[in-house]
Amino acid sequence: MNAGRALIEAIEGGATPSVAAFVDALADTIPALAELEGTPQDPGWHAEGDVLIHTGMVLDALYELLATRATHLDGERRTALILAAALHDIAKPATTREMEIRGVTRIAAPRHELQGRSLLVPQLMALGLSWPLVELCLDLVGYHVAPKFLVVKGRERGGYLRLAQAADPELLYWLELADMLGRRCEDRAQQVENIEMFGLFARDYGAWRRFGDEAPSWRAMYRDALDELPPATRDVSYAQFVADLCEGRITQPEEGLARSYRYREPFPEVVVTVGPSGAGKSSWIRRHLGDHTCISLDDIRAELGGRADQSNNAKVRQIARERLREGLRRKAKLVWDATSLRRDFRDAVTNIARDYGALVTLVAFPRSAREYQRRNLDRATPVPAAVVRGQLASMQWPELVEAHRHLVIGAAGEPLAYYGGLDPTLPYGLEATAQTLREPGA
Repeated sequence: MNAGRALIEAIEGGATPSVAAFVDALADTIPALAELEGTPQDPGWHAEGDVLIHTGMVLDALYELLATRATHLDGERRTALILAAALHDIAKPATTREMEIRGVTRIAAPRHELQGRSLLVPQLMALGLSWPLVELCLDLVGYHVAPKFLVVKGRERGGYLRLAQAADPELLYWLELADMLGRRCEDRAQQVENIEMFGLFARDYGAWRRFGDEAPSWRAMYRDALDELPPATRDVSYAQFVADLCEGRITQPEEGLARSYRYREPFPEVVVTVGPSGAGKSSWIRRHLGDHTCISLDDIRAELGGRADQSNNAKVRQIARERLREGLRRKAKLVWDATSLRRDFRDAVTNIARDYGALVTLVAFPRSAREYQRRNLDRATPVPAAVVRGQLASMQWPELVEAHRHLVIGAAGEPLAYYGGLDPTLPYGLEATAQTLREPGA
């Protein structure tokens, strides 16, 4: 057993390792851990010192909370919370810079939380952890700054419910409480108060549990009310209700049902795959989406002269978008077969699809870097290893809010998670396992 896996098992057994123990055990797999020391922080916000010192203080604060106020947290949730505390600022070494904020030069790390979430996907997969543990940790890292800003910006119920779609609100509360306690700054008491207010508001708004406290009853209502309609109609109707609720356009599930009549007429369906070269996207499409028209960027490159030719990417994307619109006008079932690693590239596809009233499903393929490289070499036309490394460096792991439905596919083709579907059965001929993550009430 490697040192990283041994550390995780120790945490599962109740251990409370120091930040130094995390660096020693995990830096080979997560190199940025070794860069926390010496990564500066703004003294006005973090007078305690560099990111390593702060991370150690956050862990200490969290262990105190777990021993006093949060003794009910155990199992996978406790392990994920501790791991996320150690890794919550993992992208600060890559993102820290001086920048002007309100006319003052400060040291900041813009969007380090979401960059950290993406950075950790192949690294946590390399540790051989279960997907539920990986996903919990990724989402805590990716959204750990959100609770404070919901309070500071005076967001209402929809903002809290939107966050509940993305991560476990209670675990975010404990993580951010430790984050604020684990620093030295003049306004620390106010920062702690912001997090306490987040906890109060999240409970009041019914957004204390993942997906929302009332999500199981909402799902049951939509299943019963739309029972005679096709699964795709039920799914897009429910997903649009959740989106409208989070945006504040409606306040009650009955309003969403009334608005769902727009989906009684035929509508297109679009699947967007997400993963670097070697993820197994095209193979999965061939096995499960035979009734979909495939829009493959690699195939279009081949039509223009060569699958490996990246010089015509702008033209390739233009042709692909034209084919997408043509299929959407026909109300066809379509699959966008591309790496789709950047959020803006995915949005360019999903926004067009939504404009045509399509049901949008994202399918993501998490692997370790070694597994991506191995699978890439098995392709008929592999890309250079450096290209795969570059893809991983630029990858922006998808968020649930990007689509109506969200699938995560494991290395053996098994569904690791499926969100957004109302039916007990999974789409595309997939079979859920006992480990497949679903929303409560699925």
